[in-house]
Amino acid sequence: MRRIGIRKLIWILAVIILEMQSIQAQSLYSSDSDSLFALFTDYIPDQAQVDTMNPRKPLWIPVIEGVGLNLALASFNAYVVNSEFAKISFKTVKHNFEIGWATDADAFSGNMFSHPFHGSIYYNLARSSGYNYWTSMGVAAISSWQWEYFMENEPPALNDWIMTSVGGSMLGEMFYRFSNSILDESLQGAKRVWNEIGAGIFNPGRLFNRLIYGRTSRVTSAKLYEKRIVFGELGFGANNVAEGTSFENGQKNGMFTMDYTYGRLFKSGKVKPFDFFRFSMALNGGGVQPLIGQFRVYGILHGKKSNVGNGRFLWGVFQHFDYLENNVYQIGGTSVGLGVGYRSSKEGSAGFVGFLHGAAILMGGVNSEYAENHKVSFLDSARTYNMGPGAHAKVETFFRFSFGSLYLGYSFWWIHAWDGAPGDELVGMLSPKLRFKVYGRWFLGLEYLFYHKIGLYDDYDNTDVRNNEQRLFVAYSF
Repeated sequence: MRRIGIRKLIWILAVIILEMQSIQAQSLYSSDSDSLFALFTDYIPDQAQVDTMNPRKPLWIPVIEGVGLNLALASFNAYVVNSEFAKISFKTVKHNFEIGWATDADAFSGNMFSHPFHGSIYYNLARSSGYNYWTSMGVAAISSWQWEYFMENEPPALNDWIMTSVGGSMLGEMFYRFSNSILDESLQGAKRVWNEIGAGIFNPGRLFNRLIYGRTSRVTSAKLYEKRIVFGELGFGANNVAEGTSFENGQKNGMFTMDYTYGRLFKSGKVKPFDFFRFSMALNGGGVQPLIGQFRVYGILHGKKSNVGNGRFLWGVFQHFDYLENNVYQIGGTSVGLGVGYRSSKEGSAGFVGFLHGAAILMGGVNSEYAENHKVSFLDSARTYNMGPGAHAKVETFFRFSFGSLYLGYSFWWIHAWDGAPGDELVGMLSPKLRFKVYGRWFLGLEYLFYHKIGLYDDYDNTDVRNNEQRLFVAYSF
């Protein structure tokens, strides 16, 4: 249910470290890139060499590591922080098995953000021991189950188990790919130390295993880690979050954004989980808004590709993670479903890429003014949000021009209140973004977010909430 809070500013540090890498940029739609600027070129290591130098460890090792991590955190919570929920005994464990799965009343950020981050550490204990996406997800699920039943004196929370194991595996694979992009075992001295620390910021579970397996000090010219083309942008500017549809009387903040695309979705060849993913983040600063305003990821699990005229068409199975929060709304969850994409010809100065997704939400949360009326049965407290399964749809289009680009996106969430105020939450968000090229890799950007939520409740009056946010920023493309 609860975890040690993870430092939310690690992303800024990690981005700085990544930007310090000396990497060759390439042009839009060149033979090696599908993007305005790209980091790396695709590199797939020789599997026989990987198996020799990084052999797969027995599965019991990451499982035991997960248990050890749980014991260490539980001890810290009980004896250092003196948390009431960490006072466990054989009696509390027996009680948890008698009660079975329940839900909790933890804060939105804890359930929808911190738990997946914690799950990514479980996941990477297995992933860095040589296991694939699915086996590593299983290890994360086992570790989370053990925490829920044994490490707290409150009944195990099913919502935590789903977000930690499924959402955590998704973030864990993204962090694994990030750390792959940084690791370089040919380095020595201070450069090597900072290189390992940089990868470890993204992936502490992997850093732990690299230390115990002796890989942090190994020097070799062998290239053992898969790298894919990476491209995106860093944005610096300001936003205005206004209640209602007016631009006036809003909350103004400094803003840092990051858009990151890993891999070439339309490239021919076999697709493994997260050979392609997109990540977007927005951090607020200097105002009253939460630090993390947006943290969204989606990646491919399996796909098929074909030529359509001069363009490329793809369909596949995608996984999604969403976390959005400001003083008006809270939206979070993890989902999985089908997606289709189309990319126009690379020829000419203009181009188009479009995606359409439909997914089932395994667990999601949306704020509701009525949720506080429904206390969790075994606690004298309630959440500020409704929680449950549902559905998610997303449309994205990218138009590229000689002077910049236009992005048009729309996301829709339907969450059935499995726990909270009985009813359904219907949420839509429209998010156009226009970028103008200023000089080299620098762009001036304008973005608008329109949020609309309809609450349909069994026992309360229905609600209709609208909100808009404007963003003005300077962006650096990489």
